[in-house]
Amino acid sequence: MKTRLLKGIVGIEAAIVLIAFVVVAAALAFVALNMGFYTTQRSKEVMAAGLAQASSSLELDGSVLAQVNTTNKRVECIIIPIRLSAGQKEVDLTPNKTTIALWITGKAAFSNIYSKLAQAIPTPQSSYNVTMLCNTTGRVENGVAIICGPRSNGDTVLGPGEKALVVVNFTRLLPSSLNVSSYDVIKVEIKPPLGAALTVERTVPASLTAMIMDFG
Repeated sequence: MKTRLLKGIVGIEAAIVLIAFVVVAAALAFVALNMGFYTTQRSKEVMAAGLAQASSSLELDGSVLAQVNTTNKRVECIIIPIRLSAGQKEVDLTPNKTTIALWITGKAAFSNIYSKLAQAIPTPQSSYNVTMLCNTTGRVENGVAIICGPRSNGDTVLGPGEKALVVVNFTRLLPSSLNVSSYDVIKVEIKPPLGAALTVERTVPASLTAMIMDFG
């Protein structure tokens, strides 16, 4: 009788120990799975954020146009058309949220020429010819502006289907002693709040005989 009782007690103790092991193992498994799920989610978020930063939210929407002073053989103004890249979210084009840097090789460099609210022109214009755009920009800070296209809804946020024009009037931006002329390299970097910068680089052609030129 005592032997059977002893065996029963040992069996209960073994069962208790086994249950304890199972509970501890289940708890450890839950912690491991939970950490795994959390790590996987964080990895996805980091990858998505990295992809968003690596890809540009903006892209060119056609050719870069220029207004030329054929008498003095100098480029007076350039117009860069932009739009959202495929699959990207809206971009805030408000000055100092989006910044614009400019380099003219061997002549001038600016880290940000887009910092005043008046430089964002969201109201649709009555005309979009090159001369009008350059004249409009020549009246604002530094002669640099982002002018929203005809499909704009009247704000400074570039949304799907909307277009904008980055206009740089060199006659207002640069001193009179400094001209943008043949063989000069113009580099404009448009940096939105999220995503990689859109860099546009053009070399001024040798012949400046037309008042309006297509820089490609």
